[in-house]
Amino acid sequence: MRLVAGVAMVACLAACQSTPQQTASDGSDPIVTTQASPTSITLPAETFDLSWRQLDHYLSQDGRFEAKHVNEWVVVTRDGEEFGRFGTAAERILGADFSPDGHYLAVAHPDTVILYDLRTKQPKALFSPSVESIRFSTDSAYLVGREDYQKVRNGRLVVIDVATGKWITSPVPPQIEVSNDPGKYWYSGSLAVFDHGKQVVAAGSDGFLHWAVDSQKLSWVPCGCGADTGAVNRAGSLVALVIPDNKLSLWDVAGRREQRVWTLPDLPPLNGDYPLRYFGVEPHFTEDGKWLLLDDGEGGQVWSIPDGVRVRILPRGKN
Repeated sequence: MRLVAGVAMVACLAACQSTPQQTASDGSDPIVTTQASPTSITLPAETFDLSWRQLDHYLSQDGRFEAKHVNEWVVVTRDGEEFGRFGTAAERILGADFSPDGHYLAVAHPDTVILYDLRTKQPKALFSPSVESIRFSTDSAYLVGREDYQKVRNGRLVVIDVATGKWITSPVPPQIEVSNDPGKYWYSGSLAVFDHGKQVVAAGSDGFLHWAVDSQKLSWVPCGCGADTGAVNRAGSLVALVIPDNKLSLWDVAGRREQRVWTLPDLPPLNGDYPLRYFGVEPHFTEDGKWLLLDDGEGGQVWSIPDGVRVRILPRGKN
């Protein structure tokens, strides 16, 4: 969900294979010029209202349904009326996601993934390894999750075929040390499965992990920029990495290249003292992939993709 805090640094630029590599000094690394962000555009607050609420609540893409866990899973409609309920009590919630086509709600339980059909109101268990951070593909045909970190420290990635219930796991990812926090190992809470279930991207601190499902090959793509948090869009095409030193790095997954770096506005000083940095501030792509949300604790920021133009939000009711 939402996070905030302050401090950090580090920089360099690297490319990748299965383990992090040092930055080349022969001029072969891509050169990215950081420029001041273009002039902002203005849109009404209502444009992003649902997207902001989806950060803290399990809401369908059209906002028609919300899933809540109160002893069991309850689905309510937009007006708060109960639509259906299913499941049993769980020790903790490991994740949930509504399918983009509006047909399903998937919830991760410690021993299974439950698929709730919003058309028939019938739940179905998809037995798989215990996973968390589950997410549907854009075509709603596949689910991706990461093994529960409390059970498997280095969490393999898991892809589930929604129609058949069959699943496949990745090899165990290598232990990747985060460059800006020695002793801390890479963690991802933002996943995407795409290309008909054949590719997976997991974005997190300092870079992203790519899994080619058919060949079972894992590739680590480090940004080398000291990024603390990261996110991948549902289409699996873009990764956003927040650099604590007031910058954001946007990466093209297919080309494994940094596409753009834009400068974020200074955060207000804490108690009038030192200005805060973007340490721990998480990026979130909107479902349409056109905008990036940053919850900076001051009402939030919205940026357009891929040009890096900041959106100025008009008060509600004004156009």
